[in-house]
Amino acid sequence: MNKCVLFIFLLLLVYTAKAQNLNVDSNNYASIDSYNGIVKSNAYKVWIDGNGNLNLPTWRVSARVKQPISNGNQVFPADKISLLPTTTYGQLNGSAIPTINQIGMPLQTFLQQGQEVFLVPQSQAGLFNSAGGGNPYYNFHIPFDLKVEGGAYLSQFTTWSQFTMVVEFRFYDNKNQVRGLQERYYTLQIATLSGSPQTPVNQLAIKVASNAVNGLLELKTKQDYLQGVSVKYSNGLMISANTNYQVQVTALQPNFTSTTGNMLPLNTVNLSLIPVSNNQAAVFPVGLSATSQKIASGSSTQSAQVFFDIMYATKVNDANLINAKPEQYTTTLQYEIVPQ
Repeated sequence: MNKCVLFIFLLLLVYTAKAQNLNVDSNNYASIDSYNGIVKSNAYKVWIDGNGNLNLPTWRVSARVKQPISNGNQVFPADKISLLPTTTYGQLNGSAIPTINQIGMPLQTFLQQGQEVFLVPQSQAGLFNSAGGGNPYYNFHIPFDLKVEGGAYLSQFTTWSQFTMVVEFRFYDNKNQVRGLQERYYTLQIATLSGSPQTPVNQLAIKVASNAVNGLLELKTKQDYLQGVSVKYSNGLMISANTNYQVQVTALQPNFTSTTGNMLPLNTVNLSLIPVSNNQAAVFPVGLSATSQKIASGSSTQSAQVFFDIMYATKVNDANLINAKPEQYTTTLQYEIVPQ
């Protein structure tokens, strides 16, 4: 079953270490020589290092394709390229190296032209280092394979032409502050393609607008707590499909969590999609949950793009919020489109 998946970081604000070095290694080149696509091993290695104590209960890593992937005349679709984490390793004094599963990383993250996507949407395992014992140095590595999807679309590109991809990587700390930024160039060359072009039966696409990637709800006044607050991101979600489809959402953590470990239930926030213009989809408002929920369904768009506004809202007079400590609470949402 074909499907597309993407992620959004949702921040809920309830008011009242030493620096890490981000490093990115790359093998810089991949040859695309099959209509079935390719996987380039160890295309990137994202790692941090430093000296001294490290205390990051939560952290994030993102990637953004900064400009069109071009050979000068043609543009290669960024959403046909994905990064796949393979392992983790390093040295953390007094702490174990967290695994991919412990971190809660998606096993495949598709890139998006001009849009930040998260390789680590919100870590479920912290990074900790103790500078005691005479060895303050630490490092933590995540290698990624690069996958290029196969398909008939590859036939349009000039053989032996080279496409330049510029990817910006960012590392965020537990306060959602950027602690490192690296930019890397990567070359994709179209070789003579083996095999036969095959068009997938189901073609689905989903994308969150750049202004909606980081959702934000703020409660500042007594009125906010009594009446609830909401935020709407116009044209925040785009989908296209050549078959009947449904859109699903899942929270990747079991609660909203603050940097100090305090929690709020996921259903503190409700999510609604609002069809825009000629979008005839049915929509289903939900309270957020760690279980996948259907939030929209519709018939084929004939591969045309259709849009939804995204609305997040808190409940009226919610005791969970009234009694919550004033902090930032976060979770990560996974949006997915699948055939219906």
